[in-house]
Amino acid sequence: MKALLSKLINFLILKEQYMLLILFILVHIKEKNNGREKRFFSSPLNKITILALDSNRYRGDLDILSSHAGIRVLTLSQRPLGWLIKPFYNELNILRYVNAERNSDDANSHKKAYNFMREFLRRFYKHVSVDCVTTVNYRYLEDFNWTKASDRLGVPFIMLYRECLLASDIMYDKTLYRTKQYFGKFLGSHIIVHNDICKQMLVDSGYVSYKKISTIGALRMDIFLKLIRDNKNKERRTSKKTFIFFYFSHDNPLFGREKKSLVDKSEYRTKIWNNRDKFFIDLHNAIIELAVEHPEINFIIKPKKEMIENKSWNFYENIVKGSRANIKNISNYKVDCNLNISKNLVDSSSVCAFQSSVMVEAAIANKRVIVPMFYDFSSTPYFNDFFWKDDLDLFDVATSKSEFKRLFRDVLNNPVVSENIQRERVIFFDKWFNSTRGDSLDKYYNKIKSIVQ
Repeated sequence: MKALLSKLINFLILKEQYMLLILFILVHIKEKNNGREKRFFSSPLNKITILALDSNRYRGDLDILSSHAGIRVLTLSQRPLGWLIKPFYNELNILRYVNAERNSDDANSHKKAYNFMREFLRRFYKHVSVDCVTTVNYRYLEDFNWTKASDRLGVPFIMLYRECLLASDIMYDKTLYRTKQYFGKFLGSHIIVHNDICKQMLVDSGYVSYKKISTIGALRMDIFLKLIRDNKNKERRTSKKTFIFFYFSHDNPLFGREKKSLVDKSEYRTKIWNNRDKFFIDLHNAIIELAVEHPEINFIIKPKKEMIENKSWNFYENIVKGSRANIKNISNYKVDCNLNISKNLVDSSSVCAFQSSVMVEAAIANKRVIVPMFYDFSSTPYFNDFFWKDDLDLFDVATSKSEFKRLFRDVLNNPVVSENIQRERVIFFDKWFNSTRGDSLDKYYNKIKSIVQ
């Protein structure tokens, strides 16, 4: 079926059958409405219309944007974008083509793809009313020519950049190096980021100028902050207490990598930490033992979906199989990769996290958070790359398995965070997500409105 579709699109492009290609794309465009997508989209009705490319990567941001009375959101997934340009490329690898030598076969293919997209979109926008086009990143070839051609045709391209958590020196340097080395100049109208650190990186890389980038915060935090406020005001129901462990993988690059970094050749980064396995085993055995000892508490392991599809998940499963307790008989212990993070984090009694943005969210939600630092991890060179190495005073640090279990019981009995620490947590949250006021949506609307008008 895919081969047949590819041949058909090739034929339509060769014969310049733009109307049929437009119909092909229209079939795949949906409209966001009240958190749902509908196939047949409405008329603009004096709203700003956003065409969100690669729509599956926005992690709920499009739902929030579409909730604004002045915004209409149309979505288009990456797959049809890929089908439309695949006839021009040997592989959908952006680095191969944006850095191709002048007049090379790859450079000529890239030029042909752009010329086609420009002519296609010239006709497409006569049939679909769009005020701007958005993406979340600059690393996908499927979006590249569409956004570039749109901007040059007078339809502004706005990047709602999401990978903003540059919380360690190596992460910042690596991203800056990659951007500067491979991606040249921003070819759109404006970039919106979550924090000033990310903004500075994109400016320092030479990718964008100050006048074309704004720090506005993260849309998804509006809902989260409202949940926190609502939770403070509602009467607490007598329900089972919950402990959530935000899972990190056994082969987390923080513990060393088997290949060299783009920007750093430090020996420790290409050597696995000696105590990685023992650290991981002790941590999960502690959680299993606590689940057995506290049947009155729900224990939830929350991995990302892609983590359980990775081979490193086998290491976790072997720990579970090798534990003294039969996990099948522990009714209050479960793994849930589909857990609603925001709601359950707010309702949780105790949280454990490590190298994750959820640490910031838990902090502003006034939760005591246990951070495992077994086997003297904080004294190793690997700790240099730990996101929150300068912020550990905001959390509860467990230096061993026994300390972890002790802190767990202390957190349950004394869940309140001191006022001094919570004030510091507000500053911490503002650093990464810009504002605790929950007003990002209005800021996004005003910025987008100013760009398209």
